[in-house]
Amino acid sequence: MSVYTSINTQSLSKYDQVGWLLHNDAQLSLDSPAFQAMHCFNLIPVQVIEGGINLNEAALILDKTHIRTSFVIDQQSLIQGMISRARLSSRHILKIATKLRLKRHELTVSQVMITLPQLHSISSHIVTQLQIGDILKTMESAGHEYLLVTDEENGQLCGYFDLINLSKMIKRPLNQAKQANTFSEIVDSLWHHTEI
Repeated sequence: MSVYTSINTQSLSKYDQVGWLLHNDAQLSLDSPAFQAMHCFNLIPVQVIEGGINLNEAALILDKTHIRTSFVIDQQSLIQGMISRARLSSRHILKIATKLRLKRHELTVSQVMITLPQLHSISSHIVTQLQIGDILKTMESAGHEYLLVTDEENGQLCGYFDLINLSKMIKRPLNQAKQANTFSEIVDSLWHHTEI
């Protein structure tokens, strides 16, 4: 059986300001350590939405939980992809509805999400060596909306970077265009750029 020890604590009343205890996004810059801008699962609980629910329900969940992005899971609670409020309200949804010959309210989250094969990742070990500017350049040049972070020791996801949040944190406009090979993809890329 383990033995635990009680430690001494200090009252915060001895400090004039306690703002230093909070993560302050306004102080971040391109030169800040990358891990300061990462959504870390140890600090922020993972938000999940079932892939089978309709888009209106998903938007309501994101609004009520005040979360911009959520992982999408299947019936076995396995991650299938990611969805965001921005994606749910984008023209991309109408394109999918037209392609599937469905109305918007008939679509499910799994039909419009960014799927796992479309997502990319880097290791948490590499993140500790990078600055926010490195992450931003990587995401912008490759057209990634999200960049997942993996813990190679246990083979699990430990966090992610969100391009829109990164841009807001450092107060810098986005310079992103998705890679395109056809005229249709070029048009999609331009629409995507204006929406994010």
